[in-house]
Formats: sequence, C-alpha cells, structure tokens
Amino acid sequence: MFRYYLDLAWRRCRQGPSMVLLLVLTMAIGIASCMTALTIFGALSGEPLPGISPYLHVVTMDARQAVDANNNDYDKPDAYLNLTDAKALVDAQRARQQVALAQSYTLVGRPDGKQSDQVQGLLAHGPLLAMLGVPLRHGRPWTAEEQAAQAPVVVIDSELAQKLFGTEDAVGRSVSLGSGSFRVVGVSAPWKPRTQFLDVQRNQGNVLGQPEQFFVPAQAALAAGVGPLTAGECGKGAAVVSFQSAEVDKCRWLEVWVALDTPATVAAYDRFVAGYADAQHAAGRFVYPPQVALYGVPSWMSMNHVVPDDVGLNLALAGAFLLLCLVNVAGLLAARFLRRQADVTIRRALGASRRDVFAQHLVETGVLGLIGGALALPLTWLGLWIVRMQPVAYADAAHFSVSAFAALLLLSLVVGLVVGILPAWRVCRQPPAMQIKLG
Repeated sequence: MFRYYLDLAWRRCRQGPSMVLLLVLTMAIGIASCMTALTIFGALSGEPLPGISPYLHVVTMDARQAVDANNNDYDKPDAYLNLTDAKALVDAQRARQQVALAQSYTLVGRPDGKQSDQVQGLLAHGPLLAMLGVPLRHGRPWTAEEQAAQAPVVVIDSELAQKLFGTEDAVGRSVSLGSGSFRVVGVSAPWKPRTQFLDVQRNQGNVLGQPEQFFVPAQAALAAGVGPLTAGECGKGAAVVSFQSAEVDKCRWLEVWVALDTPATVAAYDRFVAGYADAQHAAGRFVYPPQVALYGVPSWMSMNHVVPDDVGLNLALAGAFLLLCLVNVAGLLAARFLRRQADVTIRRALGASRRDVFAQHLVETGVLGLIGGALALPLTWLGLWIVRMQPVAYADAAHFSVSAFAALLLLSLVVGLVVGILPAWRVCRQPPAMQIKLG
C-alpha cells in the first residue's frame, strides 16, 4: 500500500508543477536558512574537547598583591595567577589532574638554523598532555623530575616535526626555542580544541581553537627567554614587558585547570582553593578578599563571550523564518488538497477509510518535503559559502558535513510531514455523503 501511495504522490506532483515548485521552493528556502544557522551553531556550541572538557574547571580568584592593588584595568576576579600560586595549587595534587598553562607564540627551529617556523604552543606546569588528551605518536611526555629540574625538553606536533626534520619521528632531536636548545622527548598528533576555551582572556575575538604545535615546561621555557603570548596582569614593580617577554616574575599570567569528575569533587576542590586563597589574604599577600570560584568550560566560555551572541540570534531568526515558511506551505497544501475533494469523495464512496485518505496525503507531503530537502542542499552550500566570505571570527566553522547532510534530509522529511498533518486531516474529515449531496 505504501508503494501505491508513493506512486500516487508522484503522479499528483506531476499534475500541478507550478504549485509543486512553489511549495518545494518555500520549504527549501526555510530549511536552507535554518540549516546554515544550525551548522554554525552546532560547530561552535559543542564540546571543545569531546569527552574531556565536560570535566574541566578553571580556578578564578582576586590574587592581586600590594604592588598591583590599584590596577585600573582589573574588572573582576579572573583566572590569572602568578607562577608561585599556580605551582602551589598544581603541586598540591588535590584534583584527579591539574595543570597551570599559558599560550605562547615563538620561533621553533633546528639548531643549525636551516629550518624554522613561528608557531603557537602551550607553556605548562603539570601533566598537560594527559589532562587535555593530546595524543602522542612517538616518544613520551616530560616527567615530573624533568619539570622540577627545569630540564630543556619539549613535545612538538608531527606537522612541525615533518617541516623541521623531514620525518614525524623527531624524538631525540634538538630544536631551538628562544636562547635555548630543547631536546624533543615526544611527538604528538596535530591537536587543537574545536572552540577556544584555554587562555580566552588573551584570545578575545577568537572563537575557533587554534593548533598548538609545541608543549614545553613553563619554567624551562622562561629560562630560555620564551614567555607567554602576553604578560597578563603585572604589578607596578614589574619590568617593562613586550610581546612574548619572559620577564613575568611580578605578573599574573597562568591559568590553573583541574579535572573533576563529580559535583562532590568540585565542591571539595572549591573548598581547598578557598582555604588556600583565604590563607594568602590573611597573611597579607592578597590585598582583597579572594572571591574564589570554579567555572566549568561551558560557563567559562559563556562568561567570556567566546561564542558571539549573534550566532544564537541568527539561529532564532532562522527558526522563526522556517516557521513562517511552514505556515505558508500548510496553507498552500490545504488549498491543493481541498481542490481534490471530489477525488477523495469517490475513494471514500468506494470503501477507503479516513485513515487511508490521511495516509495517502501524508505520504504526498513527505515526498514534497524530500524534494524540498534536495533543493535545500545547494541553497545550504550557498548560505555557508556566503558566511565564509564574511569578516566574522567563526567564518571557518561554516563547512557542510555528512552529519549536516543527514540532519538536512531528516529535517526536510519532518517538515513535510508536519505541515501536511492539518491539511490531510481536514481533507479526510468531510463525510462523502455530504460531498455527493453538494455535488
């Protein structure tokens, strides 16, 4: 019976091509606009590190000391800590995993100077690779002993290794960072979060995650003159710092991230950090009440407006436009179906039930929805291409994917069925005797 309904729906579509074209075009435009906005929203609102970021929390507190108590740029308790406080929290080992980190951007090259590249990476104190799920292809991460000894060791990614040495397996080779020579102990696979969530206060305006191509112990990097991307927040006694300066002794520049699995562990770690900060305040190191708080990744990204507000607004507007298209399509379908009331009456008089008539018309609207989805596919590609041409931070997220294609087909089928329910129900409600009498 379903095959018969499909054949009947196809014949009906060929009988009124102009009306069918208007129906499917209206659906296609609504679906394409919604899919364009939904694709961008989905790319930006998902987990930055799937399976890992839901358990990550960043520590925030007011850690200003006497030298920078009158910092006019300070707005609220933030995530920047100086090296002393960041190390104290990480070395206490009060979470499942913990690390202090900062982004850096520096020249990494071969010691002979024949090949080099300016790349972005992370300075860290703690087991960075294990905590963030950075996959190793060769070698190993640095050890706690190497970190404590400020040993000049580094992990680079496979793309940088290939560029510098012509091979991915660069373990045991040496690279120059700043004024030092660092031994490569590991080579990672290319790695970046889907969206920016690390060091977002330095990366205002950056939405998409950037590739991190080297990972190095923070103190070893500072000793070689390699500093963070910016100095963070510095007190009055700090040196005049410039881009990528390592003179950050009197600056707050490190974020402390911890992995916590349950609400109980979150509460326990919050109490630990509050106790540490209150002790520093009581001892006179922290000038103001610390106001300690832990933020999970979604709330931290929201607080720092990583995903622009216009992304959600565009999705809401596209959804409203799709709803408007559905209302228009429902009206057109009702008019189309009611013009065929005589045909329905004959079917009912020959013994067809209301359920049969309803199913026939619902199959027809489903077919129209799928045709609209097929037409929406190139329109969605066009919409995403237009977004990529715009000067917005999330332009690179506007790419069509297999999952988006599957969602588009499902959405088009659902749209067709939903808008067809009311017209199909209306056309099968009238008793055939009434139609024959009116005829």
